Amino acid sequence: MSARDIVRAPGVPAGMFASVTILAAVDIVTAYLPVIGERLGISPAVVGALLSLRAVASILSRLLIPWMVRALGRVRLIAVSAAGSALAMAALPVPDGAMGLAAVLVVAGFFLGIGQPLTMSLIVQAVPDDARGTALAIRLTGNRVGQVATPAAAGLVAGAAGVAAAFWLLGGLLVLAAATVVRRPG
Repeated sequence: MSARDIVRAPGVPAGMFASVTILAAVDIVTAYLPVIGERLGISPAVVGALLSLRAVASILSRLLIPWMVRALGRVRLIAVSAAGSALAMAALPVPDGAMGLAAVLVVAGFFLGIGQPLTMSLIVQAVPDDARGTALAIRLTGNRVGQVATPAAAGLVAGAAGVAAAFWLLGGLLVLAAATVVRRPG
């Protein structure tokens, strides 16, 4: 199966879009939380603790993935993950203190932690066994392209309309990713 055939396989484009968008959300939170923290007068040490809190929430959500997949199904769980992440991204610029940010980051971390492993399995299941390695390599390449393009786009948006606008745009992309995964062919 060629790379072109893999990228066109039912479910792969939607899985890749969700994967790139979810990974971009993690990167943007990591890049812009210090900016939000500085605006709110939060020390760098507390910002570091907030980022760690987000990471812990991601780890904990991954422990629950088997149960959540049984309860909701893989595709629906990816959509819920992207939609929950979208709400958290939209809310991230709103709190005016460390405690509010902590609450939003726990929610963000929980939902962001679910998406990456599930999009990988969605893509792997969408292709024949002998194309799985190539499909994962294509997914990884897409993620890396997204890690270059997304911060650049977020920087342009934040420069033109403020940091909050970058999070709101990212929230919109996550909603689109949720809808794309649910409506994917196959």
